[in-house]
Amino acid sequence: MAVLVFQRDLGTSLLYFGLFLSMLYLATGRIGWVVLGVGLFLVGGIVASQTLPYVQRRFANWLDPFADPYDAGLQMVQGLFGMANGGMTGTGLGQGYPQDTPVAASDYILPSIGEELGLIGLFVVLAAYLLLVGRALRIGFAGQDDFGKLLAAGFGFAIALQVFVVAGGVTRVIPLTGLTAPFLAAGGSSLVSNWIIVVLLLLLSNSVRNRPKLVIRS
Repeated sequence: MAVLVFQRDLGTSLLYFGLFLSMLYLATGRIGWVVLGVGLFLVGGIVASQTLPYVQRRFANWLDPFADPYDAGLQMVQGLFGMANGGMTGTGLGQGYPQDTPVAASDYILPSIGEELGLIGLFVVLAAYLLLVGRALRIGFAGQDDFGKLLAAGFGFAIALQVFVVAGGVTRVIPLTGLTAPFLAAGGSSLVSNWIIVVLLLLLSNSVRNRPKLVIRS
């Protein structure tokens, strides 16, 4: 994580740290580890915002993107206006102006979808992510061995954390960081890694289905 922080890859650092905390909680069942980890994250964020210039800029844009809407805050401001322009039902597929938002094909793919498909379209996308994460956790709960349980649950949390970081960044819930929305944003390595996660989840699910007496039925 230190290497990633010094490389200014805050999004991946946040993903790894969140995944570490979630796996630690799943393995031990102790909420104290989560509380400690969140406390360390908050302390680290405050220290970074006071000592690292690029983190200071991220925090400044997060707190008030309209302070510099034509330079530092341009991406966030354009994304917010794009989602507002989409409204509830959107402008229509291909009828928006995502090109007006910098890096709309990767970091800001969700505002582009929100503009053209509206809040309803974004809800459908997020619901699809929720379904995928829910199935991963179900596979983990139905697993036979500790390794398989943690592996499946960890894959689910990895996807969930990516979506949270991306969606939270573009909606100003958290400071914007550089991560891609799984299966949507342009990025070869991200796409390959997430499809590998899906393949491994299918293999884990198949191993559970081969033992029907232990499958949890709803």
